[in-house]
Amino acid sequence: MDNNSFSFDALFDSDEFVRYESRETKRAFSAFCEFAESNTKDEFLDDEFYDHLHGFKGSVFNDGFKQGFCFAVKSIKFFMKI
Repeated sequence: MDNNSFSFDALFDSDEFVRYESRETKRAFSAFCEFAESNTKDEFLDDEFYDHLHGFKGSVFNDGFKQGFCFAVKSIKFFMKI
């Protein structure tokens, strides 16, 4: 298995996969959304901004999960060689 090209799409699309989000992440995301709402006068722009922000948040989560998964697999392979 090539750890750098493993596809996670099926896992992320599965109903059994639950994303973990810490309280700190939830608070930071909410605070940023409130800041954006209070500093954006155009309602359309506010909705557009929120959509992009939500997509960015999902991408960051996916990348973090992939990085952790690849690290775990590489660690297991390393320890199996010892």
